[in-house]
Amino acid sequence: MSAFSFNIDDRGVATLIFDLPNEKVNKLSTDVMVELRDLLTSFNDRKDIKVLLIRSAKPGIFIAGADIKEIEDITDPQEGFEKASMGQGIMNQLAFLEFPTIAVIEGVALGGGLELALACSFRVASDSSKVQLGLPEVNLGIIPGFGGTQRLPRLIGVQQALPMILAGKSVDTKAASKVGLIDASFSEVFFEDGLTGFVDDVLSGKRPVSYGIRRKFKGMIDQFLDTSFIGRALVFRQAKKNLMAQTKGQYPAPLAALDAVKYGVFVPIMPGLKMEAHLFSKLVITPICKNLIRLFYIQEALKKDIGVRDSVAIKPMTHFGVLGAGLMGGGIAWLFSYRGGIVRIKDVTWPAIAKAFKTASELYQGLVKKRKLTESEMTMAMHHLSGGLDFTGFSQANVVVEAIVEDMAIKKKVFEELEANISEEAIIASNTSGLSITEMASVLKKPERFVGMHFFSPVHRMPLVEVIRGEKTSDETVAHIVQLSKDLKKTPIVVENCPGFLVNRILIPYVNEAVRLLEDGVSLPIIDKVAVDFGMPLGPLALADEVGLDVGYKVAKQLQEGYGDRMAIAKSFEAIHQLKGVLGKKSGKGFYIHGTKEKFPNLDLKIEQSGCVGVSEAEVRDRLFLIMVNEAARCLAEGIVKKVSYLDMAMILGTGFPPFRGGLMRYADSLGIDIVKGKLNVLKEKYGSRFEPAPLINELAASKLTFGQWEIGG
Repeated sequence: MSAFSFNIDDRGVATLIFDLPNEKVNKLSTDVMVELRDLLTSFNDRKDIKVLLIRSAKPGIFIAGADIKEIEDITDPQEGFEKASMGQGIMNQLAFLEFPTIAVIEGVALGGGLELALACSFRVASDSSKVQLGLPEVNLGIIPGFGGTQRLPRLIGVQQALPMILAGKSVDTKAASKVGLIDASFSEVFFEDGLTGFVDDVLSGKRPVSYGIRRKFKGMIDQFLDTSFIGRALVFRQAKKNLMAQTKGQYPAPLAALDAVKYGVFVPIMPGLKMEAHLFSKLVITPICKNLIRLFYIQEALKKDIGVRDSVAIKPMTHFGVLGAGLMGGGIAWLFSYRGGIVRIKDVTWPAIAKAFKTASELYQGLVKKRKLTESEMTMAMHHLSGGLDFTGFSQANVVVEAIVEDMAIKKKVFEELEANISEEAIIASNTSGLSITEMASVLKKPERFVGMHFFSPVHRMPLVEVIRGEKTSDETVAHIVQLSKDLKKTPIVVENCPGFLVNRILIPYVNEAVRLLEDGVSLPIIDKVAVDFGMPLGPLALADEVGLDVGYKVAKQLQEGYGDRMAIAKSFEAIHQLKGVLGKKSGKGFYIHGTKEKFPNLDLKIEQSGCVGVSEAEVRDRLFLIMVNEAARCLAEGIVKKVSYLDMAMILGTGFPPFRGGLMRYADSLGIDIVKGKLNVLKEKYGSRFEPAPLINELAASKLTFGQWEIGG
């Protein structure tokens, strides 16, 4: 079946409509590209075409990009070069047609979709919120390969093109118009009328085809930076400096994209395209590319996952209650209001309520400063928030989220009181970081409506929500909280109830092991440096300070009580917990001294030395990360999370585990299960039973399977 249909009117206005059969989105597979090439070749001989419109029949979609499965399957650089060169050749055919071409964009135009639009003479877009234009290839470990690194800078200038190419940043219609990426935009309601007028202008010559930068410069300096040799050199140097600071050189794609742009702006387009194809071919075969593509598939699977086996009818959730106005409660209340909810906050004092409002106000002001909201929009959103010292307003709540002190007895008392003040249908969710959902629900008359909804701090930045099923939690409750998390633009992952749940159960041993490394004589800077060099955003001790040593200790205590000696708290962690005013960043003192732009190791901490000497950086890395692998293997065997891939995504979104490594278990697979088992046995002999290989690791080693193969087989 054909992916394209063609028609032409008596004025010579031709329309090529892209509608890929049996697919929800249009994508540029090899078969589609071959069909497009043949169509464009046939257009060369036609004298009746005066202007060509390229449109999509898919609602909300222009072209979503290239076929990612085909990219994933490329294993030879020559094949990668040929694929990119073929795509570039077809885009060149489009660009070199003898009549004007117009990309008609009424939805997503990403990757190859935007590259096709860039090859057109003009781009016209609807003002629909569905319109997004971008080149997200670096997020898959590659660079644009169909001409994006060459045509976008030529169209909108280097300064505006680099953020889109190097960071995979997409823009909406308004932003695209501002930088000259699209030539005209029209209201969604009157789009056809606007498009007709635009075509008339092209036919009459009022809109001649032009080449070169189409954005307006803000001044002489702006123009100097974008058009002069020296100015561009300065822009490229600063861009590389920023990239190295952000990626630490661990992601080659953004650096390669910068090289492609830098080369292309100083040469004609054809050698620039050849360089782009060459760099693409080198990146597409790398493990980093394959890892990032796998993560893309996992994200897509999670978007479709409803959290339960059978479908559930989801009721509207518009009114929310939040118990606790602390840092987490304030952040959760803000998030509900930001996504359009009506929110009522309860705490025991008015100063606490005021603090939650301050948190929300500061977050909204930040969005206004970034021009993501107007002042009036902020004011309206703040009016969605109210608070008090009792349960007034909670009877209207569809969902109530508790974010009070991590004390089981206090939580139980609050839940008993809450249940008497809400509707029969309302869901009760706890933001606890590790306490038993089943035990908390035991005091309720309707435990089936109780669930864990664990946000990560800070709420406005961290994308993960752990949805924790208690023993009596119903499928309906789980499905509603999964959907609510998605509505909040978060990624929900359903996990079973156990001490620490999933992320903290795996993460706390990593932090605890870092303290044991201090006891073994490894310096604090070395421990954190090894983790950062591995790809973590922060070292484990810096992370502990950010979270709060009191919070970390409480979770560590819960894990020790739940799992015994395997999770025994390091002696120095116990000792630090007894010190007054040593809470981490919030008190100015923790493992580091905070308060200035720079942080320094806290030399006043008394670390009990174990007498162990000569710990290498390689051993530091193994102790930090293999203890996580080991605990993760236990979680998988216990069914705490249903998929290896979901565990990998949870660790990336919840802890910052480096995406380029593909996730924690993908990292273990890259080492080899035999090597993981061997290293754990060596560490067990040297440091004790906490490194005893998990039964699943022994099982995989014996059967010669990877974690990935185990997931497929399971």
